[in-house]
Amino acid sequence: MNSLKGLGVCAVIACIAYALTRVEDIDQLILGASIGIITVSLTTYIASIRRRRRDHRIAGE
Repeated sequence: MNSLKGLGVCAVIACIAYALTRVEDIDQLILGASIGIITVSLTTYIASIRRRRRDHRIAGE
């Protein structure tokens, strides 16, 4: 396992913990994070479908 990957995860968790202590409206923060995660997930899913279709078309299937 890449040791820097583990360090990155720890840094992200530390940033989240710091943000939660500084923000007055936690609900808005959680809503924003949820919307961001959903957007990234949908974008990745759509890119995956396009890539799979392109690969099948190139392969001649």
